[in-house]
Amino acid sequence: MAIFINPFVDRGFKLLFGREDSKALLIDLLNDLLEGERAIVELSFMNVEAPADCPDGRNAVFDLKCKDKDGAVFIVEVQNSLQTYFYERGLYYLCRMICDQDRKGEQWNFSLCPVYGIFFLNFKSGKNDKVRTDIVLANRETGCQASNLLREVFIEMPFFDKKEEECKTGLDYWLYTLKYMEQLKTIPFKGQKALFERLEKLAKIVNLNKKERMEYEECLKVYRDNQNVWDYAIEKGYQEGVDKGLADGMKKGLEKGMEEGRKEGLEKGMKEGMKEGMEKGLCQVAIKMKQNGMDLATIMSCTGLDADTIAEL
Repeated sequence: MAIFINPFVDRGFKLLFGREDSKALLIDLLNDLLEGERAIVELSFMNVEAPADCPDGRNAVFDLKCKDKDGAVFIVEVQNSLQTYFYERGLYYLCRMICDQDRKGEQWNFSLCPVYGIFFLNFKSGKNDKVRTDIVLANRETGCQASNLLREVFIEMPFFDKKEEECKTGLDYWLYTLKYMEQLKTIPFKGQKALFERLEKLAKIVNLNKKERMEYEECLKVYRDNQNVWDYAIEKGYQEGVDKGLADGMKKGLEKGMEEGRKEGLEKGMKEGMKEGMEKGLCQVAIKMKQNGMDLATIMSCTGLDADTIAEL
C-alpha cells in the first residue's frame, strides 16, 4: 500500500498545493520553475472557475489559480490524459485571464499584470522530446522576448528520467519527488530543502482526515479508471492499426504495398481506436462520479469533459 499521495490525482494535487497550510510549498515550486525570472514572496488563492462571458460560452475550471502581491496571476494545472489541443487550451486559459483585467466604466491605459500558466503533463504531448518547454511572446526576427504578459511552462513528466543521485537543482528535487511520490517510503532531499519536511507530512495518506481521504480515494479510482481506459485505447488502436495495415498491404501486394499499408493503417487505426476508447471510457467514469454525488467542477477536472457533455450523461 502506498504511503504517500499520488500528486497527479486531482484531489491529491490540491491537497499538496491548494491549501493555506501548503502555500509555502507552491511558492517554492513556482520559484524553482521561474528561477532568475520572478521571485514570489506571497500568494493568495483565487476562485478556480472563470464563468463564460455569454450564455452560450464555455466556463473554464482550473486546478489552481492564485496571484502574487504584484498582481501576477498563476494558473497551475495537472493533466493526465493526452489531448490533441492541450497547448492551445493553455493559451486560451491565459487569454481569459488577460481579458478579465479589463476595466469597465473608467479610463484605462491597458496596463496589465503578467499571467503565467504552469502545466504538468503526465504524458508525452508529441510536440517535443524534452522535459520542459517554455513559451513566451517574442520578436520573430530577433528571438528576443517582446512582452512578459503571457508566459507558459509545460513540464512533460515522462521525459524526466534522472536518478535520485543525479538531481542537482531545486526543480530536479521537485520533479523527482512528484514523479515517484506514490512509490516512495520517505521523501528525499530533505537535507537540501527544509520545506520537504512539511511536504512529507502533508503527503502522507495516514495524515488525511476522513473527508479528505474519502475524496482522495474517489479521485484515485477515477485516475486509475482513466489510466485503464487509456491503456486499452492504445492497445485497441495499435491492434486495429496493425490489422488494417496488413490488410491494405496485402491488397497492394509485394513489400512496398505491405509497408505503406501497414504504416498508414497503423497510424489511422491507432488514432481512431484511441479516440473512441477514451471517449467511451471517460463518459462511463463521469456517470459514476455523478452517481456518487461529485460536483461538476471536480468531474470536469478529472475527466476533461465539458459541462454540456456531462449534463447529457
